[in-house]
Amino acid sequence: MSVQRAKDGPALKKSIAIDAIAGLHLEEANAALASHWLSLWQGDALPPRSAFHPAKLKPYLSNLILFNVVPDASVTVRLAGTSYRHILGKELTGMDWLADAPQSHRATRLAIFSAVARGAVIAAHRRIAMTTGDDYLSEEILLPFAREASGLHPVMVHVNFKPEQFLKIKSLAQVTGDPLDWTLMELGI
Repeated sequence: MSVQRAKDGPALKKSIAIDAIAGLHLEEANAALASHWLSLWQGDALPPRSAFHPAKLKPYLSNLILFNVVPDASVTVRLAGTSYRHILGKELTGMDWLADAPQSHRATRLAIFSAVARGAVIAAHRRIAMTTGDDYLSEEILLPFAREASGLHPVMVHVNFKPEQFLKIKSLAQVTGDPLDWTLMELGI
């Protein structure tokens, strides 16, 4: 079987991706999205962004955001679901995701997105204080697509927020800054 070697990343293997996703022990929504992403692989090649048809995953669209990444240089919002616009209170499409991050988180955000663009998956958790009730522990997953002819690396992010939680978040800083924890799983050999 052939192995895809990214221009600036490791040789990738779908079997490693399957094991990596299993090792993350994702909650239900993120596991379903990751399973769909794995089904799009072509042998040991990352799926092209064009193979991903959001309409097939309607229950997850509002919490989905797609980025264009130039490793070690930029992260731009390609398309954002309605949950992101609602929580952050602004249109995100075309936004410089690094400039929008707290200053203390920009280098980390670029490093995380660069690692994913080069062939890794990441799961992260955030403890989010709510105005009423218990804190919410959110889970997000970052998944790469194949590098495009333009040189951009599409990256998909999904967070497992539920609609009833949007109005109960105490502080946006909890949503935009450093996560509580994160696990990076490389997909290469």
